[in-house]
Amino acid sequence: MATPVKRRNYTDEEDLMLLRQVSLELPFLARRGLIMEKWTAVARALVASDEFTRTDLDAKKANNRFNALVDSHRKHNKDSERASGVSEEVSEKVLLLDDLLAVFDDAKDEEAKRVVSTKKANEHIENLGSIVRDEAMMSLGIRKQACDVEGAVGGGSYKVVKMMAILNEQAKSDLEFKKEKHNSEIEERRQDRELLLGHIRQQNEAMQKQQELMQQQQETLLKLMSAIINKI
Repeated sequence: MATPVKRRNYTDEEDLMLLRQVSLELPFLARRGLIMEKWTAVARALVASDEFTRTDLDAKKANNRFNALVDSHRKHNKDSERASGVSEEVSEKVLLLDDLLAVFDDAKDEEAKRVVSTKKANEHIENLGSIVRDEAMMSLGIRKQACDVEGAVGGGSYKVVKMMAILNEQAKSDLEFKKEKHNSEIEERRQDRELLLGHIRQQNEAMQKQQELMQQQQETLLKLMSAIINKI
């Protein structure tokens, strides 16, 4: 019987590398159908790094781990709100999760609004279609009665078709207006996200430079201490 492979938990460093890469790619903001391609790019970038030891990471695993981190951080934030007055150390991981959670939730809200807007637009078109059909049938009935009474034929169908065309054009115009308004709102939110993304990247670069500087200072201090010890 084969020995089961022991599941290895993610280390803080692996989580941090994942969050840094996600902040660069923001895969959850990709268009529908391209999201997993973005997650694939995240996974490949991490696997290509010598510092990342999970060589079996793929798009699905990267996505699942990010979702787990976001859910855990969301719960942690709620618990922290209840435990008021307790100070915590803010790490790079926490800062990244704060920023990514804000962008992630905004993207989910935008998608939900898009679905609702599309549903309302479709219902509006269906309602207008029903009105057009009802009006057309009523008009045809009235015209038919008039023709039967007067003994005349024709004339009414043209006006019915014209009325249907006008109502259809109005429906199309209303739908186009709503689409343009929705697209304008999406563009505004996209620009806001780009500003936030720029802030996240600048923050990451500043923290990485600070860590590199601290590492250099530690190395210099160690060399100095080693030189002093050798002289003694």
